[in-house]
Amino acid sequence: MNGLNQALMLMVVGMGTVFIVLLLVIYCSKGLIILINRWFPEKEIITGDKATEISAKTIAVITTAICSASKGTARIIKIEKNK
Repeated sequence: MNGLNQALMLMVVGMGTVFIVLLLVIYCSKGLIILINRWFPEKEIITGDKATEISAKTIAVITTAICSASKGTARIIKIEKNK
């Protein structure tokens, strides 16, 4: 019985140690992300109206692809560029 108690104690200590180390990794990573974003903020790219326009050829290709993929059952409501 002594060996079983020792094994259980070793298991609890080991699992507790792993849990604490993983918590440290998580919180240190979150802190590092916050610091990096504060010191080196992502620069916004200013785009003009030309960058948001979609050409008629691109719209035709998208429409054709969706129509053929859905066999004519889909309906396109809006096509816009992602930022």
